[in-house]
Amino acid sequence: MVAPGEEMRTTTVLVPSPTLRLLSQENGTSNGRTLGKQNLFKQDVKQATGKVKHSESKQHVFTHGLHRIQQFPCDSPVRYMMYSEAAAAFISLHSDNTVCLYKDDGNKQTSIAQLPFMGLTATKFPGSLVGWGPGPVFTLLDSELRSMDAAHDALDIRVCQAAEHSTELVTAGEGNVCVWSVMLMRCKVKIQEELQHSTFTQMALAPPRSDRPHRAFVVCGQVVTLVDLDAGKVLEHKRDLCSRAITAMVYCSQLDCLITASQELSIRIWGPDWELRVAFVGHNGMVNSLYYCSALGMLLSASVDCTIRCWNVEKGDVVECVHTEQKNVALCIGGTTKGDTFFSFSHQGVDVWTFKTLYTLHCKLKGDEGAPLRQILASPFPAPYPTRVLCVSGYSDIMLVAAETGAVLTSFKAEQRILCADYCLQKEILLALTVTGTVLQANTLTNPITLMKEWKRRGQGPWKNTDHVTEDDAQNLPIPGPAFCLILYSYVAETQGALEEWRSLQEERGCSHRNEAALDDAKNRFLIILGQSGGCVSVLKIDNGKVLQRMPAHNGQRVTALQVYPENGYLLSTGEDMTVVVWKVNPYIQECLTQQLSLHCGQSPVYLAALGPKLALPFHEPNSGTYNLMHFNLLNQSQKCPPKEGHSDPFTGLCVCPDLEVFVSSSLDGLVCIWNEENHLIRMLQLNAVPECLAYSGFGGELFLGIGGDLYRMNCAKFLPHNFQQMLLYNYCAEPLPDMPIIENQENSSKKKNTSTDKDEEKELPAITSNLLLTEDKWRQKEYVSSVTSNMDLAALLRGSVKCRKGKPPSTEETKKEAFDRYMKIIYGLPPNIKVDLGDTFDPDKLEIPYDNKPCNLPTLQKKVHLDAKLKIPEEKAPTKSSKPKTPKKVKPRPVDKVKPKKPVIVEKYEEPPEIISPIEQPKPPPPLWTLLWGLL
Repeated sequence: MVAPGEEMRTTTVLVPSPTLRLLSQENGTSNGRTLGKQNLFKQDVKQATGKVKHSESKQHVFTHGLHRIQQFPCDSPVRYMMYSEAAAAFISLHSDNTVCLYKDDGNKQTSIAQLPFMGLTATKFPGSLVGWGPGPVFTLLDSELRSMDAAHDALDIRVCQAAEHSTELVTAGEGNVCVWSVMLMRCKVKIQEELQHSTFTQMALAPPRSDRPHRAFVVCGQVVTLVDLDAGKVLEHKRDLCSRAITAMVYCSQLDCLITASQELSIRIWGPDWELRVAFVGHNGMVNSLYYCSALGMLLSASVDCTIRCWNVEKGDVVECVHTEQKNVALCIGGTTKGDTFFSFSHQGVDVWTFKTLYTLHCKLKGDEGAPLRQILASPFPAPYPTRVLCVSGYSDIMLVAAETGAVLTSFKAEQRILCADYCLQKEILLALTVTGTVLQANTLTNPITLMKEWKRRGQGPWKNTDHVTEDDAQNLPIPGPAFCLILYSYVAETQGALEEWRSLQEERGCSHRNEAALDDAKNRFLIILGQSGGCVSVLKIDNGKVLQRMPAHNGQRVTALQVYPENGYLLSTGEDMTVVVWKVNPYIQECLTQQLSLHCGQSPVYLAALGPKLALPFHEPNSGTYNLMHFNLLNQSQKCPPKEGHSDPFTGLCVCPDLEVFVSSSLDGLVCIWNEENHLIRMLQLNAVPECLAYSGFGGELFLGIGGDLYRMNCAKFLPHNFQQMLLYNYCAEPLPDMPIIENQENSSKKKNTSTDKDEEKELPAITSNLLLTEDKWRQKEYVSSVTSNMDLAALLRGSVKCRKGKPPSTEETKKEAFDRYMKIIYGLPPNIKVDLGDTFDPDKLEIPYDNKPCNLPTLQKKVHLDAKLKIPEEKAPTKSSKPKTPKKVKPRPVDKVKPKKPVIVEKYEEPPEIISPIEQPKPPPPLWTLLWGLL
């Protein structure tokens, strides 16, 4: 049903428009209300014919794009068709005035009602429709298609559409354009001036903007008339857009453009100022209908050449071409607002279509215009670490993307062409290899990424005795040249320590200064491995780029690819000598590489992937011209012959999904193939674009694809048989962690990165002494770090990986006494820092005696406790106060004058303590003792 690739002429112009968004849709029955009652509809006994049937045993190809799921023959030709959200069904009007409903579950219902209208338009009032035409007919219908009201001042109506921003309807016909109020059922605006000699057959509405009113584009022949619906006047007539009659028209509010199709067999996109943005040429016949799906960001066109084509308006190219039967020419096409179901009708019947989405847009990268995505690398560490995706776009752009949200966290722009890159999540370090063989070390805690060091000519030069080669080999072997590939070997032995270090690094987000000594970790090892021309594999330290070891391999020919498997402790390398070398890696010694095995594969592989002992390599069968996989067993050094099926073009990517135990490959033929452990091709996923690269996301069956320079996401597990999907049920899936982009430093991004060369030919940036980020930006980063830390702590508790690093200190007499004192204070409610009994000391009768003997202490006592004493005296010592009125009169004048200015400050400071102390004072014996003393006095 889907036609193979055809030669199509396309003229492309840059379209400044929003991001294309492909939304994954699910099949299912809508929850909307059905239109009508059971007594007004009868169930059609005819079964739908032409349904596409898929055999589970034979069908293993899934295609991304438009698929026909139902075909309904009609006794009477369809006159008009639309979608009703209230009924959750497509409604068709036929020439014999019958009405049919087409439900999501594949059932067709025929209404008993007879509707003589030319068309139906759904309103924004629930359950209400408007039937219009032919002629001056404008009738309001209820959910049962019964007439509720009719307009008496209607003019001729040929087309009718609902406004996007209001509940109004707009109609056009012979010599008029009208704006209708559905609630009042009257015409609000009638525009007839300058339109007397025009009969409009096409209409498109443009919603109002801040600088433009609500407008309508109406077509008569080849002339497009622009009408101001708010002011009720004609703005202009465009007669030079096409040389022949316009047959279809639609307005795209997302891209702010008008799309027209004419008898010239072309589709043209016009901007706000009538500038031609793009012209699509591909149909061999006249275009009957246009429909723009905003949910998918695609334009659908139906033509008399028996094809339905999908166009990407933003990129200006054709996406897909679907052929219909020669006797079933699509006259009109439309769909739902969600973009999950579409309809088309012809003279023979109605076709129902769906758009199967195999992959969705995950991140629109901001690299060079039209630059391909050349490398994708996902961080392999599970929660509590966030999953991040490293993308190499074009020749010099590197982006770090959050795998969960698709947000670009930070980016890097290199001055030289980048061959490949890698990312150390625990150390927040980016490693990149330039075309000259220079290794770049950069800090990913800033935005943009800050260059730290440049290491030139690492691993190059003549062989030495320390390289463990004989004198004959040193003379005969080629001199190692520039590096061609780079990979990072990460061996994390102390997981808790690495996690704590990473958490501390998140607190330094935005700071360019890094502690180089912290990069040298004695327990957790991170090694840089280079594959060079001249058949050399070199190992470098991540902190200073020092070469630890150089090993000759691949018979002196260039190393083409590297792959590491730290969980198994080995490294794989491929070369132009058509061999694969297996290396044992011991990261704790200087001579960390040991060659274990060398396999001759007969071809020079560029991609490789291993699943346990099974190694998969791309293989080109010269006789059949197919590209498939060759399996090698590293244990017994056996190989399995490739299958007959495979790709028709060279590979663009190869990866393995350990959770599903399958290999996944991509090719220039637009196919993504899934192979099992037995090297059997179990699924073929046909894309409508060429995948530029492929990578495994790190969990489940999620894959990342590079298409058109952007990052896309695909879940291949849902296309596999049921037994493969059950394998994911036993895998633990931690809750994804939030990963917020690093706030961009405008000053740092605009500065040119100046480097200085030392005697070891190492270039380092000057240390940045000040933090260039604003204070509020820094606080945002700290809030983000605290949220991430709490989520990681919760994930660590769920996994049971939390351990106490410090043991309990030994107990001493002092610690025991301190613990006992604290225990007594907690049990008996003693205040921890109380040294003076505030309640007793501030008795007014007690103040008279010490003030006479020691007047110098009066200010100190009043500052601390005078206010509390005054609060408690009226409650407990009211009688005593009346018995000795002279004492307050003598003492009060002098202290009050000094303390009074500080009174409000002390009250605010000790506003809450009285509530805590009051219950503690009640059981204490001092108050009754003072009462006795006053009695004796």
